[in-house]
Amino acid sequence: PFGHIERTDDCYSCSCSEAEMECCSLFHTPVAYDKKKCKVVFNEKRCDYDVVQKADPSKKCIVYARV
Repeated sequence: PFGHIERTDDCYSCSCSEAEMECCSLFHTPVAYDKKKCKVVFNEKRCDYDVVQKADPSKKCIVYARV
């Protein structure tokens, strides 16, 4: 169908026309965080990445930059 798709199952926003289909991700990838102590986990419910401690995933890490 043509038109706008607010959120796909894999966390993209898409716009479709007769000429083209364009999709953009709804999430930003963490690039600046403590990579020794922390890990990145994709949260499908929120369409975003959580950065959590490797030793205790219930604790979040500080993220300094995302792209």
